[in-house]
Amino acid sequence: MISYEKYKSLFHNYANRYDKSDGRVELKIIHTEAVVSIMDKICRMRHLPEHTSALAFLCAQFHDIGRFEQLKQFDTFLDHISVNHAVLSCRVLEENKILDELPENDKKKILTAIANHNKLEIDPTVYSAIDSAQDPQPLQDARECLELCKLIRDADKCDIFRVFAVEDMNDVVGAPEEVIAAETITPAVLDAIREHRSVDKVIRKTYLDYWISFLGYFFDMNYPESMEIAREQGYYRMPFERTSFTDPETKAQVTEALMILESYMDHFSGIKAVPKALLEFFKRHSSLALAFSGGTDSAYLLYAATACGCDVHAYYVSTPFQPAFELSDARRLADSLKAEMTVLPFNVLENETVKKNPKDRCYYCKNEIFRYILEAAASDGYTEIIDGTNASDDAGDRPGMRALRELKILSPLRECGITKKALRDYSRDAGLFTWNKPAYACLATRIPCGIEIQSEVLQNVEWAESRLSSMGFEDFRVRVFPDPAENNGAYAARLQVTEHQLPLLMERRTEILPLLKERFGSVLLDLDARASSL
Repeated sequence: MISYEKYKSLFHNYANRYDKSDGRVELKIIHTEAVVSIMDKICRMRHLPEHTSALAFLCAQFHDIGRFEQLKQFDTFLDHISVNHAVLSCRVLEENKILDELPENDKKKILTAIANHNKLEIDPTVYSAIDSAQDPQPLQDARECLELCKLIRDADKCDIFRVFAVEDMNDVVGAPEEVIAAETITPAVLDAIREHRSVDKVIRKTYLDYWISFLGYFFDMNYPESMEIAREQGYYRMPFERTSFTDPETKAQVTEALMILESYMDHFSGIKAVPKALLEFFKRHSSLALAFSGGTDSAYLLYAATACGCDVHAYYVSTPFQPAFELSDARRLADSLKAEMTVLPFNVLENETVKKNPKDRCYYCKNEIFRYILEAAASDGYTEIIDGTNASDDAGDRPGMRALRELKILSPLRECGITKKALRDYSRDAGLFTWNKPAYACLATRIPCGIEIQSEVLQNVEWAESRLSSMGFEDFRVRVFPDPAENNGAYAARLQVTEHQLPLLMERRTEILPLLKERFGSVLLDLDARASSL
């Protein structure tokens, strides 16, 4: 358990070493306290785990601790004419052993987040650490580290807007407002705003460029919650509205920059990443039940519906065809959106046709599941049902599609022309953790058509895929069939992985083989590599 009061005291004890008669010292103390408060609000709004929230607090408390030494040595807060204050903050923390009581992994994550909080972009190595993680704990650490980087960047920016609006510009950028009022905006800086990019400090030429670059921070916001906080504050407009710019062209450029920003915010805040066609759909259909699986498609659809103010209720039908993690993901997503979700347990194998597993099994299965949802939704007052079929899905006479048509299920993503790639992009912009979730067809697809589906076989497939996931595999399949080498009804497993995971599979072959042979007679490798679903 991290003691917040202890670390607050450590910060203030350190800050007290510096001359508080200099208003700039107090400015950074106030800024730190504000970032801590904003960080707490973002973490609560996003329902983050306690451990992540605690580390996020430490990132906020110490992200600018190097500012005091920067000011003492260089008499400025401008990094480009002094020193990178984020790097200096990390050095101060190390030299003063402030984080040394933390586990080494946690300390490393905090230092990485602080080192990245003022960069133009998060260092690519933070992302690559996720891709290269082989085991569950390193993967969890890498993901938490990226989350901390995003959180501190957002929380810091939210309060920078306040500093920018209310503090003396001499303290903030090193020039009075009357000097800035007579300057112009460098074309490259205005281009960055027009292109919705953060402004690289190397292209800034004037103090006004520095002002405008604050607006560019909005384009680097990671979470809708952060944008909501910044917009509610309203600080971003204040400096520009109180300044009388002397050059008519500059006035026009400032007006343009603010219009671009607010148009972006309109798109981002509340209805971020929802295309116009989908907005119009939800205007026409304002009360809906959603067939919810927790996958990328239905997760985005739940986000879009709630963002558009639709009265939407998610129904998750729990069958033997779904692994436990899908329900866990569905609950996590619904909780993060504060959306209503009902879990409907349903043993679809009680349908003899589904159990016999014919080629059109999907038709009978979807018929059963969607009729069950329709019944539950009707009792809750919903008459229209939507699902996550997208424009990349084959709309031909596939058995599942035929069932949807017969039951008059609406598919707004397909209707609005939203492809799988587009909705992944929208999901990422919306901050949904499902944005890069691999496609996961139901467990029944692991069994060849015509072979009767048995609950025990499905459980063995789920067990095997869970074990391989814990080894770092993703977007793969464990397909099964009756083992011709066994006479006791055993099944063989055929592993199908993407090409880039073949080296990992060969590296861990001696672990995988005995593990899977606990449940399967033979374990085979499909040399026809699986095409990535991402």
